[in-house]
Amino acid sequence: ATVNDNQIVFPGGASYRVLVLPYFKTMSPTLLQKIQSLILAGATIIGEPPVKSPSLSGFPECDLKVQAIANEIWRAHQPPLSQTEINYGKGKIIWGGEFNSKNTKELYPSYFKTAKLLNSMGVDEDFKSDMPLRYTHRTTADGDIYFVSNKTDKPIMGNATFQTKNAAPELWDAVTGLTRKLSEFTNLGNQISIPLQFDAFQSFFIVFKKDGKSELIKTKNFAEVKSLTALDGSWSVSFETTWGGPKNVQFDSLTDWTINQDKGIKFYSGIAVYEKKFDFIRPVDTDKNIRYYLDLGEVKNLASVKLNGKDAGTLWTNPWRVDITALLKQNENVLEIEVANLWPNRLIGDEQLPDDGIKDEKWPDWLLANKKRTSGRYTFTTFKHYTKDAPLLKSGMMGPVTIQKESF
Repeated sequence: ATVNDNQIVFPGGASYRVLVLPYFKTMSPTLLQKIQSLILAGATIIGEPPVKSPSLSGFPECDLKVQAIANEIWRAHQPPLSQTEINYGKGKIIWGGEFNSKNTKELYPSYFKTAKLLNSMGVDEDFKSDMPLRYTHRTTADGDIYFVSNKTDKPIMGNATFQTKNAAPELWDAVTGLTRKLSEFTNLGNQISIPLQFDAFQSFFIVFKKDGKSELIKTKNFAEVKSLTALDGSWSVSFETTWGGPKNVQFDSLTDWTINQDKGIKFYSGIAVYEKKFDFIRPVDTDKNIRYYLDLGEVKNLASVKLNGKDAGTLWTNPWRVDITALLKQNENVLEIEVANLWPNRLIGDEQLPDDGIKDEKWPDWLLANKKRTSGRYTFTTFKHYTKDAPLLKSGMMGPVTIQKESF
């Protein structure tokens, strides 16, 4: 890192107005010397002085060196009662008051305190939202790229304000690979406000191109989704017998595997295939932009969908839906959904059976002799990750499985 025009600049081009130190009492002499050089060159640092080195390398001189540099920069050991600036070289240290470590149990000062300080330095917030979002921002020669992510397990909608101007926003979905222009937005001088909506834990890239132009025809940023029909009733489900599951079974409804009375399903880990036939009367639509989706509801933990023998896509996160517009027929649609869960349930199930694993730090005889196991276990590990009473992880497809219509 170097300092240019009072900003800390890294080789990749990222620049920062302030450097916030964690509330640690230790810091290596090398790191503290680097921070000292940045302040001398004009950087602004928020933080308190370290008191010793975290390493025994060069002990005890290392501690004395840290204390000597800290005394030269901060000139005191205890934070002042009010927020204080210490000029040092071309830069400065800010500490005390709201930035006193005694006022928090966190590793850093709160975001709002730092944002308030930056605002007093004439720096507007780079991103604001009335939704619980996380974000990052990268500036390129062509424009700005923001990554925004829903931190919650619930769908949310609201407004987000981005520190950019004279650019048309686009939404890039890294899960589907789709990109589209966002027509609904408001220019606020040096900022652009956009109404956005997210599914649980969903994220997007919002891209602003300097030469971008907004759509002439105004459309909503997000389509209206309407559930048309639910695929209720029974499902034919097949498990891999090599992992203890039944070859074929009928589910009268979609439920969590772990509440099934069949132990082969209750403790199953692997892939199961759900099959169902259904008819669908497609509404008469004149709008060519209307799309039809298959929404799987709740899935643990992966799903691969085939409709009428053709691949519709693989799902691993919200929203659990695939586009079936081109695959959907009116009569006798054949739906196949492969669902895979995680390993813990099978490991927990095996703990219900006799232990024929490693004992006294020795490999079991059956393994050394390449013989068949007699315990009935399906898995073999060198470490016991779970006990027989460990809680099982929700698994399978719980639904509801619905066909949805999307229109802008």
